[in-house]
Amino acid sequence: MQAPQQTVERSVIAIVEDLTQDWGLEAEGIEASTLLVEQLEFASVDIIQLCVALEQHYDRKLAFKDLLLVDGSYVDDLSVAQVAAFVARRIGAPQEARQ
Repeated sequence: MQAPQQTVERSVIAIVEDLTQDWGLEAEGIEASTLLVEQLEFASVDIIQLCVALEQHYDRKLAFKDLLLVDGSYVDDLSVAQVAAFVARRIGAPQEARQ
């Protein structure tokens, strides 16, 4: 069963908002198109913290390396929608497909 992307997107936004508040950043108006690096000034460690928070939220490993690495190189930036779509696919995939 595929998780509805809008539900996942709301969860990703809430987690990003929590993280930015914890870091003392003023991140108003986070939405699907918000870019983590360009607009929220996430560093690589921040993206890793987001990945860990999402894995804890969904209580499963999500293999984020498949999202973060393309052709052996790290991506430059990700939108909230890209993260949400990836998570929705992963939590909707059969267990053996995620490993």
